[in-house]
Amino acid sequence: MLKGFKEFISRGNVIDLAVAVVIGAAFTGLVTAFTENVIQPLIDRIGAGPDAEYGVLRIPLGGEQFVDLNAVLSAAINFLIVAAVIYFIIVVPFKKLKERDKKVESTETELTLLTEIRDLLKADADGASAGRHGTPPETK
Repeated sequence: MLKGFKEFISRGNVIDLAVAVVIGAAFTGLVTAFTENVIQPLIDRIGAGPDAEYGVLRIPLGGEQFVDLNAVLSAAINFLIVAAVIYFIIVVPFKKLKERDKKVESTETELTLLTEIRDLLKADADGASAGRHGTPPETK
């Protein structure tokens, strides 16, 4: 049982996944700090801050209750920033690497096929010439 666990842990995929989770958490903290300290003040300026009683993005429901779309807009911007960075830093380069690997695979496959054809033609030519050495060519 421990041997299986050791093999599971020592796989590269598990280590890569663990590193990705840690980096993702750190990056999320960075984007959250950016959103709260740069984007949120801009949104508050447009739609009123949490302590204001007015604003386009703050809808009073009566008494102390209200719908605050500032937080929703901030979370949406946070999500878009994270998604854009993941797409452009991880997905796009990964796609390019996959395309490069496909080109290398197709080149290797073509090269292998051409080599096999050459070897078969050479073997066929060697076999045909070995059978003709003892007999003169036929003439009509």
